[in-house]
Amino acid sequence: MLSVNTSFTDEELVVKVLKKDREALGELFRRYQKSFFNLAYRFLGDYYLADDLTSEIFLRIYKYLKKFDRNLRFKSWAFKIATNTCLTFKAKNLKLKTINFNLKPKAGEEQEGQGGREVELADTRVDLVRETEKNEISERVQKALQLLPEKYRLALYLYYFEDLRYEEVANDLGLPVNTVRTHIKRGKERLKGELRDLI
Repeated sequence: MLSVNTSFTDEELVVKVLKKDREALGELFRRYQKSFFNLAYRFLGDYYLADDLTSEIFLRIYKYLKKFDRNLRFKSWAFKIATNTCLTFKAKNLKLKTINFNLKPKAGEEQEGQGGREVELADTRVDLVRETEKNEISERVQKALQLLPEKYRLALYLYYFEDLRYEEVANDLGLPVNTVRTHIKRGKERLKGELRDLI
């Protein structure tokens, strides 16, 4: 059982980690493992590469933790490192496909031959039709996201999926806040155009 109180803030955990508290380190990484994996997966579109890159992100965060400014939010600081790690990896591996917005398999699910959870078929045709429509809409949205320029996809991901503020997204991407606002606005407009028949 962990002695670390899970109600500690991220910043409090950082202080403990810097005092060589391994359980605090484990708790901090548990909080962000899923988010960092999702970010890496959207860059690479490969489950196993994303898993490796997630480990690399954690290593870099630990390496630079002593430089963390406690006046900042840890989440924003950590995502800047995570984003830079993904961008660096991608720059070194240009042959890899760009961001893939397919959902990653959930824990305990098969990795190959499945696009997600098995859907239990209900007894009525109506439920089957609804499930099919939901899957088709999900696929359409994912394809529409893939058509966006990377700068729009990344800004949308950090803002909507990771709930970072405009200022934090701007800091992560090294862009002015107004540019981030523009990227998000244009990204949404393009998505609406691609999904006009669904809206």
